Amino acid sequence: MPHDQQAQRQAWIDGLAQLRQQGAIDADDENTLIRHMDERLDAVQVELKALVPEYEQRTERDGRDAADAWLAERSREMGEREGADARRMVDSLTAARSQA
Repeated sequence: MPHDQQAQRQAWIDGLAQLRQQGAIDADDENTLIRHMDERLDAVQVELKALVPEYEQRTERDGRDAADAWLAERSREMGEREGADARRMVDSLTAARSQA
């Protein structure tokens, strides 16, 4: 894991620990959030790496502007999918269910 990503992960974990200490989430929620973030980071990295060959082919075949537009669309789709997945996960947390 690159140093910046490791530092960001640790900051995320520290922030979750603060939320738990404040009573905003419990230990199960904290562990769920850490596990979810780790899984999603890994999945996104794999998906991004998989886009590289097609992006390069599109750049060569269709030009950089068209390839950039294609990549922007894939990125938007990934962001929407990741956002919906995060929302489902947050809605499943004990703290979220207890506020409903």
